[in-house]
Amino acid sequence: METFYQNILFQKKVIFFSRQKPFQKEIDGLPYPKLNSAGNFIPIRRIVHIDLTGGAFKPPYFAELFHLFKLLRVTGVLLEWDDMFPHALRLSTAINGNAYKLSEVQAILQSAKTHGLEVIPLVQTFGHLEWILKLEQFAHLRESADHPQVLCVGNEEAWSLLKEMIDEVIQVHAKFGIRFFHMGADEVFQIGYCNETQREIQKLGSREKLVVWHIARTAKYIKSKYQVSVLAWHDMLIQASMQELAAFRVTDLVEPVLWSYAEDLDQYLSPATWMALKPFPKIWVSSAFKGADGPMRYYSNPIHYIRNNQAWVLQMRANYLDFNFIQGIILSGWSRYDHLAVLCELFPVGIPSLAMSLETIIEGNKLIEYPYTISVLKCKAPVEPGFTFGCRFPGRKIYELVNEFREQHEQLKIYKETDFELNGWLSNIAKSFSVSSPMYVEKIIKLVESYLAPLERLEHDLRVQMGSIYFNDTINEFLFTYVANDLLFLRERYNIALKIIKQKHFPKRPFFT
Repeated sequence: METFYQNILFQKKVIFFSRQKPFQKEIDGLPYPKLNSAGNFIPIRRIVHIDLTGGAFKPPYFAELFHLFKLLRVTGVLLEWDDMFPHALRLSTAINGNAYKLSEVQAILQSAKTHGLEVIPLVQTFGHLEWILKLEQFAHLRESADHPQVLCVGNEEAWSLLKEMIDEVIQVHAKFGIRFFHMGADEVFQIGYCNETQREIQKLGSREKLVVWHIARTAKYIKSKYQVSVLAWHDMLIQASMQELAAFRVTDLVEPVLWSYAEDLDQYLSPATWMALKPFPKIWVSSAFKGADGPMRYYSNPIHYIRNNQAWVLQMRANYLDFNFIQGIILSGWSRYDHLAVLCELFPVGIPSLAMSLETIIEGNKLIEYPYTISVLKCKAPVEPGFTFGCRFPGRKIYELVNEFREQHEQLKIYKETDFELNGWLSNIAKSFSVSSPMYVEKIIKLVESYLAPLERLEHDLRVQMGSIYFNDTINEFLFTYVANDLLFLRERYNIALKIIKQKHFPKRPFFT
């Protein structure tokens, strides 16, 4: 595979450097392209995604993160506000009860600026608008009446609301400097359902043209009003033909962000995908460091993300010469798969994965050891699922406790599925009819206690540690989603066992009639 990419790269270099002088282009004052000694492409802009769709931080944590980001050689952050931005107009009724105050948003943006980090706001403008469309007040603006995901883009009220939302966010960001705006526009699952959109499709001629039309008009609105570059996820754009892109001038209006979070990008990023993006002079790419390995993956699994970023090193090396600029890489860190899904990894759980992924990208090579990560985090975090104690980064106790809980959960799972006495004498029959053998139950209760005590300690410690970073709803949701069922099982079995041990007589059969 290495030889394959080297041959492609050599052929493209011959063409590229025959046309222009080396280093005649720049990004942020640095010569472009930046290559390592092996000729691998190193993205100059390295943007970390902060997804506030779930697990939003209390404001003080941002400054701690931004300090860490600078140590990790991050150049900017992609802030996905979702329902946490303090909209003051029509959307004021839709925002989260814990949404930031305007003064808190300003402090967050000032902190990023102080740390030398570029801030790119991400506001979804097509699909993934569940935070608005789930509400009865805005349900009439859905593309599909049954699905609160996609905006009815043919509806004038929806278009007005969209512009209002964009304006509110950009006007706050502009006071601190804004060069890029991410309009989202990925995973538009419903198109052509509402009457207004159907009429637009009839006028335009196809659903594909409807998609390009809406992305183009939204990007044009942002670009012309605020003089910023507009980013959009790639997946809806590549469904359009080159003629359709040209007709709506999309290549002049949008910089696509090519995203894929798989370990094997040769399988998931076909040559046709890269070919579809060639009309765009500037593109971005996006890997991941958390939140892209299953909707209920709550614990550390760095190896998946390291492999994804290793694959991106190869992809960028093979394809950077086909574009005027690969503007940078966005390392995505999703908090939920969408607004209505469960929480996945909390941000501190993903920090070692982020650090090792960044080191991979910056070195431009597949690494065996991660010396820079070790020097910053002050620990050697495992690359396989698991964790280590004693790291030094903001939220490291949460990282330890969540992964410690996962170990306890897996041990309990084995116990529940395989234990001879538990399944024989403290089953649902014992629970429902208070009948079992006290001799066996006296043995079982000791084991139940040995699992229950550490889990209760973990629940308590997680509440305390998460309380320094997260709002109560995040704490309660995380514990309800991942910890509560184990505690409920153990507490129920413990109470049943106590009852049976104290019981002197038991009912005769049949229990079921």
